[in-house]
Amino acid sequence: MPFQKKFIVYVFPPVLIIVNYFAFHFFVELFGKNEGYLAGTIFYWLLFCILPVMIWISSRNRKLLFKIKRINWWQIILILLPPVVTFLFGPFKSKISEVNTLIIVSTLAFALVNSFCEEYLWRGLFFNYHQENFFFAVIVPSIWFAVWHYVPLSIHPAEQGNFYFILTALGMGLCWAIVTFYTRSVFWAVVSHALVNLFVLGGTLFFG
Repeated sequence: MPFQKKFIVYVFPPVLIIVNYFAFHFFVELFGKNEGYLAGTIFYWLLFCILPVMIWISSRNRKLLFKIKRINWWQIILILLPPVVTFLFGPFKSKISEVNTLIIVSTLAFALVNSFCEEYLWRGLFFNYHQENFFFAVIVPSIWFAVWHYVPLSIHPAEQGNFYFILTALGMGLCWAIVTFYTRSVFWAVVSHALVNLFVLGGTLFFG
């Protein structure tokens, strides 16, 4: 395996997790819990999602990765499964009474930006370098994606428990990575991920 592929698989993800763990906690100490969490998330988006994708994926491939592809019945199931599970078993119902215009706007913005950034990173980047290898394009990034969630959970623990949340993130990551692998596009994964973020009502972390 060429050095760059090894770096993306074995080195970059743990560096991302470690650096962002300290960054999130630094920002929380500096700005407070909610504002620090938001600052940490923006730091993660800019330095560890957008920048690596811009550097390691060519402009042509970035466009190809967002091409809308037709999906079959089992891919539709994989795309619908994460938002359906989140809607039925997540915090949406308990938080719905807190919804106001500010929360709706902030949640929509968060959902769209986060899903776009994370899908290009965790699905697009790994697929770009391992297009014919299911293990490295699907399994490996899904595991790292799940482990990464320990960072934000260290600030805002999940109501259902962090371990359960990380396992759920693993399952969702597998759904999105499988669809990306077979469609050769992150488009549908971005759509599904955005719906998950929307149902989680991420805006309540900052404005609830």
